[in-house]
Amino acid sequence: MKRSALLVALGLVGCGATDRTAEDFAADPEAAEAVVGACDAVRADGECEAARRGLTDAQREARMRAYERAF
Repeated sequence: MKRSALLVALGLVGCGATDRTAEDFAADPEAAEAVVGACDAVRADGECEAARRGLTDAQREARMRAYERAF
């Protein structure tokens, strides 16, 4: 029952919201992680792929900044 309520709540959160792009998620990795986590928990919409790409972009940028600081 609790799982059903959680899925309904996650579904309602996405209603009416515009789909964010990978660039939006790259700028906000915490939001990307939340959406990817929801997608992994059976949520499926257009933001799933954008969130995964944005999270990957943000992680790549963080690695590049760490690499640049090392030199």
